[in-house]
Amino acid sequence: MRSKLILGLAVIIIVASVGAGVTLAIFTDQDYNSENIFSAGTVDIAADRNLGDPIPGPMFYTTVEQGTVPDGGDALNPTGVWWPGRTEYRNLDVRNMGSLQVRINRVSAEITSINGADPQPPLSESFAANMHVKIYVAGHPQTKILYEGSLANLLTIQDCIHKPVIAPFTNLWPPMVQLVYEVTMLPQAGNDLQGIVPIVSFSVYAEQTKNNP
Repeated sequence: MRSKLILGLAVIIIVASVGAGVTLAIFTDQDYNSENIFSAGTVDIAADRNLGDPIPGPMFYTTVEQGTVPDGGDALNPTGVWWPGRTEYRNLDVRNMGSLQVRINRVSAEITSINGADPQPPLSESFAANMHVKIYVAGHPQTKILYEGSLANLLTIQDCIHKPVIAPFTNLWPPMVQLVYEVTMLPQAGNDLQGIVPIVSFSVYAEQTKNNP
């Protein structure tokens, strides 16, 4: 985004009266510093799955067909079916495509459907309560955790515990941070979750930092 502002510095001319009705003439002048240009930076992130898959698409998918997007290669990492106690890990590359340094500051999720229909309680509530999500920076599962808790809590936007900083995009390869989504179906998940097919969207949010070039 580029904006152009022209600022004029106005000089206030004061005429003073001295004596009985006598007005003194004074010299006056004014000048301008014009054509001042202010270019605003941009905040723009991109998030793509990355666990060996050659193309963007969902991180978690049960079958190859569910993970393959139109006009793309076959998906490589289907999870298969889920059961109580199962944990799966998937990676998400978050790239800074903008000109400002940013930090990932919030995360959220949304259940968009269950069994091909709009998610409705109590089934959607039971599913969300029995899925545990941990999000952390790859290689730092104990020290750089963005979120850890139930999917139910993640359905509202959560402030990150750790807020990874990503440098601005200035060269050929956009700077990035790789996040790991560790998802577990809790051992106490009940029989009401047998055979369900939920679809979940994960979101990451970024804000500019105060330290920018």
